[in-house]
Amino acid sequence: MSLFAKLNQSILYQPASLPAPTRLAAAARRILSHWPDVVADPPERDRDRLVTEMSRRLQAGDWKGVRMSFVTSAARALFDAERRSRPALEPLRRFYYSELEASDSRSFLAAMMSVYLGSYEPGATHTVALARSLAKVRQRLDARSRLLVDEVPEVLDPKKGAEALGSLMVQMDDPWQGLRDLHLLSPHAPGIMDFAHRAFVDRVAPKLNQPTEIERLLRWLKPDGREPRASGAGEAIEALLMPWRDRDPSSQMQHDLITRIVGYYGDPRVRGRAGVWSSVSEELLAILLRWLTGANIRFFLEIVSAVEDSHMWAPREKFWLSLYNQRRIDAAWVAFSDAGAALARRRAGTRAIPFGRQIAGGSRSGTCLLILKIGAKIVVEGSSNYKIHIFDERNSRAPKLYQNSYDCDAIRRISGAQAKMHLGYWEGWVLERI
Repeated sequence: MSLFAKLNQSILYQPASLPAPTRLAAAARRILSHWPDVVADPPERDRDRLVTEMSRRLQAGDWKGVRMSFVTSAARALFDAERRSRPALEPLRRFYYSELEASDSRSFLAAMMSVYLGSYEPGATHTVALARSLAKVRQRLDARSRLLVDEVPEVLDPKKGAEALGSLMVQMDDPWQGLRDLHLLSPHAPGIMDFAHRAFVDRVAPKLNQPTEIERLLRWLKPDGREPRASGAGEAIEALLMPWRDRDPSSQMQHDLITRIVGYYGDPRVRGRAGVWSSVSEELLAILLRWLTGANIRFFLEIVSAVEDSHMWAPREKFWLSLYNQRRIDAAWVAFSDAGAALARRRAGTRAIPFGRQIAGGSRSGTCLLILKIGAKIVVEGSSNYKIHIFDERNSRAPKLYQNSYDCDAIRRISGAQAKMHLGYWEGWVLERI
């Protein structure tokens, strides 16, 4: 009898009655939907302790008081990316392989299937060994694992399992739900799904100029009611931007891409090269930044035109959008007054366009600002009768883009700026200085 059979010995009993099979199935689906992982994911701070204690017990043959939850949590730690290749832990890994093949404990086998999927790395030694052992006990696996293996036998292929899942995802209208229907209840989990995700993105990338394919990938990245996928998101964002290196999408498609990508992963102008943005190339990120620049300019003009209701905005809108369309504006940021911010929030709807606040009070409390980077210049445009201010970006006191707040009175007092009212041929004055 295997160790894990001994740990799970129990007294058999015959229940007086059982709920109807349909009720049992429905209850099981609800439980698995809320708690799809059969092995607790131990905190990083506990992992070395778990593995060390499991190794000690193996060497001493001391299994007194050991619980299955400890054994399976130790397995999760043992096969994580940090520990699965440590030579000193090879005896413990071999122990798990042999116990997997000997055990008739469904809970242990389910746990080891979960460990296999979560630690999957194509062709890696531990993946090959776990796949071999799981294949030997295929008929003894728990119901969910057997259903998965029956539906997708390639899942136990240690080299091509992820590729097979990626190929299946391409055939699914909704990959998230399609994978759950195949009994992979955590489609965004690490391990095999990281590699399946990459295979899926590679296969759909050539078609990502088509709205239906864009929507399918975006829904995979963030299914309804779920957090956005983080692992591999950078590669997916690159694939979504790749078709637009030499041309622009329709205004609606551009709007949708900005809204969804920035809504899922934040504004890269504010967050910098952190998180998913660290793996997006400069060339492709520049496409999104250019779109965001245009969105900020249009949003500023839209809100200020509504707040001020003045004839003066028609020539301003024409001028700034003309510079943007000529690709002369490198970056843009907006700071709204209280009234402008309130209107912006109401009108933004699903548009993921962050903005700053203009905080000067008194007669300037209603002023909104548009801060632009044009070549080596920082240009500050303002509503009402606020002058255009142009700074050399080498001026250490020049306003910086993407700040949370700006004081338009303080900006007026910064030395070194050139300033002009919107009178006469002010457009020519700006063009001469940028």
